[in-house]
Amino acid sequence: MVATRIQAFDESRWGDLTRAAIVRYFSAELRDAARLPRDGGALLVGNHAMWGYDGVVLGTLVRDATRRYVRFLGDRNLWRMPVVGPTLTAFGALAGEPGAAERLLREGYLVGVYPGGVRDAFKVTPGERYVLKWGQRAGFAKVAMRAGVPIVPVAGLGIDEAYTVLGRERWIGRRLFGSESYDIPVWWGAYGSPLPRRVKLTFELLDPIDTRGDVGDPAAVEAVRHATEAALSARLTQFRIAGR
Repeated sequence: MVATRIQAFDESRWGDLTRAAIVRYFSAELRDAARLPRDGGALLVGNHAMWGYDGVVLGTLVRDATRRYVRFLGDRNLWRMPVVGPTLTAFGALAGEPGAAERLLREGYLVGVYPGGVRDAFKVTPGERYVLKWGQRAGFAKVAMRAGVPIVPVAGLGIDEAYTVLGRERWIGRRLFGSESYDIPVWWGAYGSPLPRRVKLTFELLDPIDTRGDVGDPAAVEAVRHATEAALSARLTQFRIAGR
């Protein structure tokens, strides 16, 4: 019932106004939208912001530019939390299940994923900003290869400026989810509040990655994973060094 109410809100005029207000708040823009296919599936792969507000902004920008919706995959543990799970569902997110993602892609949907998950989002030191924390995760590459769709890397620029992080607590996150990856940041945002600062957000769509190859061949999967990570990391490094 809760999920139904929130979904109805998101599809309403008030939902549209809420999304538009979020985009205006960040003066957000989408660059090179033409790199998204006009129809058919594609997997959007990007760097992640703390608390995941970037997904809402990016999804709204893509919808406004192309009239297409992005279905984001999120950490399955988030759906265990009251209110959080239904809210994510209302904004088009899905619990991270490879099978569900593959079906959506085969059906022609745009799907968004953040391979670094909470590790990528919960950065602490300034030196970690715009540094991908994917490890060797290659699930996204396998999903795109199986579905036969391109990967479109998305560089989120400005997203790591919205909060100041002092450190991470070592009890609540581990207690809830059983891993140090979920140690919750100690942070502040706008005017010392939990809200993100009003910073300029730009999402750049990079050249699509060709995912043709044998998904059963580890070398082929690694080639797709590496090509995606390298393209995105190069743009983020350029942004970090240039400061713009």
